[in-house]
Amino acid sequence: MKKLMYLFILIGFVACNSGAQKNTEAAQPEQIIEATIDIGGLHCDACVASVEKGVNSLSGIESVKVTLADSTAIVTYNASTVSIDEIEKSIEKRGYTIKAVN
Repeated sequence: MKKLMYLFILIGFVACNSGAQKNTEAAQPEQIIEATIDIGGLHCDACVASVEKGVNSLSGIESVKVTLADSTAIVTYNASTVSIDEIEKSIEKRGYTIKAVN
């Protein structure tokens, strides 16, 4: 009987403390940035679609608009989630070059 009482006390203690843990990891605030990327090697609408698909596959991308006429991509992204380097690498991975980032 004494063992049973200790078991109930232990279960009660564990149950009471299970919700007491605090999340010490602070969420990073969003840092929304818009960048214009000059891209080399865009020749057709399929190129535009490829770049947009590659950039959109990254986490933290708010929007991407690639324009064939001036070979640019306007990318709006959350800098606390994705870096401009990761965006550039996703474009280069598809066979295009980065001329400049503004």
